[in-house]
Amino acid sequence: MKHVLIIGRPRVGKTTLIKRLAQELRGGPVDGFYTEEVLEDGERLGFWLSSLDGRQALLAHRHLHSPYRVGAYRVNVTVLDELAVSIIRRAIRSAHILLLDEIGKMEVCSRAFQQAVEEAIARGPRLVATGSVQHLPLLEQLKRRHDVELIPLSPTNRQALFEELSARLQTLCEDDEQLRQVHEEADRICELIVSGRLQEIDLEIHQTRLRDWVMRLCPDKPGLYHLLYESRFRRLWQQFRQG
Repeated sequence: MKHVLIIGRPRVGKTTLIKRLAQELRGGPVDGFYTEEVLEDGERLGFWLSSLDGRQALLAHRHLHSPYRVGAYRVNVTVLDELAVSIIRRAIRSAHILLLDEIGKMEVCSRAFQQAVEEAIARGPRLVATGSVQHLPLLEQLKRRHDVELIPLSPTNRQALFEELSARLQTLCEDDEQLRQVHEEADRICELIVSGRLQEIDLEIHQTRLRDWVMRLCPDKPGLYHLLYESRFRRLWQQFRQG
């Protein structure tokens, strides 16, 4: 289970989550972008696209001249075609993790952006993306993939999800052969859950072995297994075996 898609309603905290993760992973093999509101006297007039390397461009604005419109905003598709796509392609070449906030109606105005996301999913780094609750073709395609873990974001799980993803992504960035093997075993368990080849009792056996392995590797972090894997396995079982 390589990728994560976080789904939530507007203003639930998707951008805040991505920004917090980017801050935690700063200096590591991470790339991506997030969107921020353009505010004037407390009124939202549009959105910035802000890259993790400090670049910023106007993605959408109420008074922008553009044939592409989403709600009250005109979309600057050139920003997606050029800046967003260049970030994704750079991540495919050199990053371990790609953070994208978000995949929504504005972003899918750009066919080049959609193609870049599909390429990143197929052969790039681990993707952590946010998406709206709207039924967009690209989002629906991602939701159906067996290598994409779906996580709903709500006010009640925001902090717990940040702690879980922060710990998971930080360990993925570490240059440690034993940790890499642990992650590979966890990914194998995820694949067995998704494929339907694993009975519930067998999942318990695999989890126990992995839990013991993590405890031996990190005896000073007794809660690490629960933080990294337990919620992940439970969500995947619900997503693919009980959905």
